[in-house]
Amino acid sequence: MLFGLFAELAILHWDMSILTKNLLKITAAVIISVCLLPYVWMINDYYDAPFDILDKEKGKRNYFCNSNILEKPYLAKLLLITPVIISLSFSLFIGLDGLLLIGITLLVGHFYSATPIRFKERLFLDLFTHGLYASGLFFVLGGLVLSPLSELFQQPLFLLFFALSILDGIWIQFNSQLLDLEIDQKGNQQTTSVVLGHRYSILLLRSLIFCMLASSIFYLGLNSSLKSYLPEIVVNISILFSISLMILYLIQTTRLQSSFDEIRKHSAWVRRNYIYSFAIIGILLIN
Repeated sequence: MLFGLFAELAILHWDMSILTKNLLKITAAVIISVCLLPYVWMINDYYDAPFDILDKEKGKRNYFCNSNILEKPYLAKLLLITPVIISLSFSLFIGLDGLLLIGITLLVGHFYSATPIRFKERLFLDLFTHGLYASGLFFVLGGLVLSPLSELFQQPLFLLFFALSILDGIWIQFNSQLLDLEIDQKGNQQTTSVVLGHRYSILLLRSLIFCMLASSIFYLGLNSSLKSYLPEIVVNISILFSISLMILYLIQTTRLQSSFDEIRKHSAWVRRNYIYSFAIIGILLIN
């Protein structure tokens, strides 16, 4: 959410007076974020309890596998409904666009885990919907406190970072699936990683990181203001550096092809060190 807020603030030329004018909306967005994301994790645990209880360690981490909560179903419902009411109520401070965005986030996040749709067991939809509700839509929420939706989706740089946030949300879920692959296979959960298997899962994982690294090249092309305060040679070197990172990532993961977990760990390292750095520096250099 904060990434979206600062990305839009940068697009608006770092006009700090806008923050003061929209302080109530920003506060509401923070409260919504604090309530909404825990809700979608709780609803996930609620519907995953029958599967998690099969694994001793996962069962310990899932509150809904606890005997105390199993004996008090009304408490479980109260835990789940409270953040929904708070999120929808505070979205009204942002306006109709906020209510619409939070409503969509709630629906996608809820049915990611809940039956009968349960996106998390539908090929590729499990990844895309996670990218939306756990990352992309929160990014939009951050921008929405400063500008209406109609303006946000007309800004190429905002759309680029929105796409990057979705890809990052997809990667988070896919990485988690790879860690739980054997457990999901035992529980007969039809996640993307289970359907694809080890070989094609690694191919998809590498593709996600490659696309996120490639976003820096699109950024350099879209951010025309860079050329107004940076020499052209610096911009060109940055493009070559981005291409080099993509090639190096492919070479390194090709060398690690025999080690499923090593490729996953190296991809996590690249995401943490390069992609997050690019996102922060990229937003600072928008204007």
